[in-house]
Amino acid sequence: MKSKIWLSPPHMSGNELGYIEDAFNTNWISTSGKNIDNFENALASYLGDNIHAVALSSGTAAIHLALNLLGVKKDNEVICQTFTYCAAANPIKYLGANPIFVDSEMDTWNMSPIYLEEAIKDLQLKGKKPKAIIVVNSYGMPAKWYDIIKISKKYDIPLIEDAAESLGSSYK
Repeated sequence: MKSKIWLSPPHMSGNELGYIEDAFNTNWISTSGKNIDNFENALASYLGDNIHAVALSSGTAAIHLALNLLGVKKDNEVICQTFTYCAAANPIKYLGANPIFVDSEMDTWNMSPIYLEEAIKDLQLKGKKPKAIIVVNSYGMPAKWYDIIKISKKYDIPLIEDAAESLGSSYK
């Protein structure tokens, strides 16, 4: 008999039902309440450096919000990686923009800085400049951030980091 090897099995600590009951008993089942406030404050404190945290319904919603804040509109180009969940590309399409897919590299399985720069240069040849670069830290493994940030600054393109799977990871 073959057994399944789960990619990302859920882990329950045993406290989850208590939190759900508390949310129902205090009528905080929407977008605010002490659990959300505590989570946002704890995350901001953990990240430090004058960071503010806002809890949203999903990573897709967070990327969608970030793209909106950057002014991404119909027919703009946004770079994202190929090897990831659709949450990185779907918000680009929601806004009518065009995802420009960049392949991953072997060390981290994340966006290749080499292919990223090639994609930017290819777009420049067509007279286009991406409105943003979305990089996902897949499976908790940070991307090659020093190289990616350097490229982002060189071409003056804002970066969106999807760190949903990598909270607590470190890079160099």
